[in-house]
Amino acid sequence: MTDAGSEHEIEGLSAPRSDGRPGSVLLCGDIHSNADTAARASAAAGALGCEVVLQVGDLGWRPGDPSSVEMCEAIAAGGVPWVFVDGNHDHLGELAATAATHRRLHAGRDFDPDPDGLWGPAAPIPIAPMLWWAARGSRWTWGGSRFGALGGAWSPGWHYRQRGWRWFPRETISRRDLEALGDAPLDVLVCHDVPDRALVGEGSRFARRGDTQIGEANSAQVRAAACRTGPRLVVHGHWHLAHSSLLDIGREQPAEVVGLAANGEPGSSVVLDPVTLQVRPAEPAAAAVPQR
Repeated sequence: MTDAGSEHEIEGLSAPRSDGRPGSVLLCGDIHSNADTAARASAAAGALGCEVVLQVGDLGWRPGDPSSVEMCEAIAAGGVPWVFVDGNHDHLGELAATAATHRRLHAGRDFDPDPDGLWGPAAPIPIAPMLWWAARGSRWTWGGSRFGALGGAWSPGWHYRQRGWRWFPRETISRRDLEALGDAPLDVLVCHDVPDRALVGEGSRFARRGDTQIGEANSAQVRAAACRTGPRLVVHGHWHLAHSSLLDIGREQPAEVVGLAANGEPGSSVVLDPVTLQVRPAEPAAAAVPQR
């Protein structure tokens, strides 16, 4: 089992700036294995003074796929570390195998052998040069703020996708994923799916596609995680829709929910101050970064 409720500094990603304050974080939406989009995000992060890119799923990580390989090369060359949560367009089979290996290393004989489990050790896992995966239930701290990861979402039209490559039975959030995250307080919850379908309404082109009951059930799991951990900020992708909303999580203050657009489009990235948890637009600097 993961060490639910504890946070860790990520080795190599916690160095403060010269003034002693942690650098900002570039929050990045879905990019679907696009190397140019990844390169532009890294360049924008550098231009904006961000020390890390935090990507909210559908990175498009699929080992052996040429576009994914090119994207990983672009990330490695960009000079800025990336951390991502899993989305429904990442290779969940390979990620599950990675999670099982790390659970074994961290838990020894007590490890859970579930080959499809997408929860991992307490801290994000390095999986490629300059790239970490925050498995479901991972927790870490940046700038004194507590971050937690809960990837996973349903795939519209999953009936027509190739099982084990474009669709995985465990793509949605499970009870075990929630257990891995635990209920210790968080400041930032990083998800792929939105915590309430009403927050995206009809604004996303995916709103009327696929099995809405499955999608609503997955969003309910995200909301349950937010209610249990009480974050000030919930950030997500999946719906390719930029928005900022408030969500009642049963606390004195509602959580701010920030949704990101996708594929380098306007609204697909914002800058987060990990100390104040203030979010500001990234577009002016990002637009000035030339394509590769």
